Amino acid sequence: MNTAFLKSFETLSQVYSEKAFSTFALNRALNACKQQDKALITKIVYGVLDNDIKLDYIISRHVKKMPKGETLIFLKIGVYCLMDLSLPVYTVVNDVAELAKLSGDKRIVGFVNATLKNIAANIKDFDAYPQDPISRLSVEYSYPEWALKKLIKDYGLEVATKIISTRLDSRTTVRFHEKTDADIISKKYGVNSERTVFDDAFYLKGALPSNSSDYTPQSLSSMAIARICSNLLSGVGSFLDCCAAPGGKSVYVKQLRPNLKVTSCDVHAHRVGLIESYANRMDVKLETRCQDMTEYLAEFEQAFDMVLIDAPCSGFGVLDTRPDIKLFRQSLDISELMKLQYAILCNCCNYVKVGGHLVYSTCTVFDNENGQNIRKFLKEHENFTYGKIALPQFEQADGKAYYQFLPYKDGVQGFFVAVIMRTK
Repeated sequence: MNTAFLKSFETLSQVYSEKAFSTFALNRALNACKQQDKALITKIVYGVLDNDIKLDYIISRHVKKMPKGETLIFLKIGVYCLMDLSLPVYTVVNDVAELAKLSGDKRIVGFVNATLKNIAANIKDFDAYPQDPISRLSVEYSYPEWALKKLIKDYGLEVATKIISTRLDSRTTVRFHEKTDADIISKKYGVNSERTVFDDAFYLKGALPSNSSDYTPQSLSSMAIARICSNLLSGVGSFLDCCAAPGGKSVYVKQLRPNLKVTSCDVHAHRVGLIESYANRMDVKLETRCQDMTEYLAEFEQAFDMVLIDAPCSGFGVLDTRPDIKLFRQSLDISELMKLQYAILCNCCNYVKVGGHLVYSTCTVFDNENGQNIRKFLKEHENFTYGKIALPQFEQADGKAYYQFLPYKDGVQGFFVAVIMRTK
């Protein structure tokens, strides 16, 4: 049996059946397989999840009754490989049919084999998408209709289409603590390296040794938030990261401002452990607290020069690394998230000193989690006003009070940031 197909199936089964986070499930699978299989497993798992709606639709057009459970997963793996990977048709069909033997039912094996052969005959020219424009876009780009309608409401059809159709470069972004350059990295570690907009961050193709304090994987969007915070802070002072896990922003701010007192909080003890583990690996000292940031802490009252609220959100700006979000997130979730986001804002604003800053950010693209929250907050809190983003590497955002980053125009994940200042 094809090991890559088997591990992909096991991982996808955990995601679909148990609602496991794709990143965690995939990492477990990769840790238990050979190096030569890792790239294909990653492609299949992320490819199937990212194209879930499209795969469902294509399969539905080739069967009398839509299959369920493991049979549907077998078919999704096969159809994705036929659709997007340069694998021979006979290899995909035979290997997935072999995989289907895990069901213990010869009828399922025969069904999977026959269906994949049927789909393989026209998959490259498939264009039988729904006639309705919204439904067609939803299927073609595998984006939930409810979410697409929200994007169209916020941005218009043209921009919404660009948002859902743009795919970011899949290269890993790595941040180095000491000054270096691409040639040194390439020669030292045997990887292809290219500098990003930040002088300490590089795109890499290839794997670096793990568990080093010299570097860490970190997205450009995460680095951008940390740099905005650092650029608004002086060399000394106090910084509160309210929803800090796994700790990337807290650690980076501390590295950029070594004399700063950094306090990192999260509501769950195991996530506080992630912050501490991250900080220890990077040899950074900071204070951690297990704390519900919707609950008032008198000792934090006006205690910080800056408060960062990287709020829990729907995550629709980071679908490239969390495609499972499209499977399980529902429209009703947004209103509940907005209540939580606003509760954190209204509580944690109390912790900002007069003259200090509050930075609000999310990794989503919906206005009601972003701009709408900020507009409501400022309307109800007269002692706060807009500040200015300090991020010279992104001229389109630098100097603005708030900015929505979008992959198609900014080349980074979709995230929102607003800077607010306490005046009294």
